[in-house]
Amino acid sequence: MRNITTLSALILGCFLFVATPSLHADTCDDIARLADQWHKLANYIADHSDGGTLRKNEIQKVSRQTRDLVPPSKDLGNALVKEFRGKQDQRVRAWGKQILAMLEELGGLGEDDDWDEDVKIIDRLVEVIDKVTAECDG
Repeated sequence: MRNITTLSALILGCFLFVATPSLHADTCDDIARLADQWHKLANYIADHSDGGTLRKNEIQKVSRQTRDLVPPSKDLGNALVKEFRGKQDQRVRAWGKQILAMLEELGGLGEDDDWDEDVKIIDRLVEVIDKVTAECDG
């Protein structure tokens, strides 16, 4: 799997609309992969959750995957908020704020909380990242 942390360098270099075609395609692909990885994580939690609880080894796996996905997701959210400053970019900037808010909400949940809540937050996160991907591809 390609290292998803390259996402931040791609985004900050030349993000969605001004990138060369190959860089633009790579950036869009990275954003789509990020959404896909979050989606897979939500599915894993949903498939392994028993009444909102996970076993210790499942918690470790989910925690490890979450630690890997949060930094590039924060980079994406921050880039959308900081790089898209014009009035016409308000929607894209709002997506960045939503991504950051959901990551904060996800970070506020503990291991003893209902894991089905994590799935709900991740599903909303994926929806927003998918919107960014659609805009990027469009």
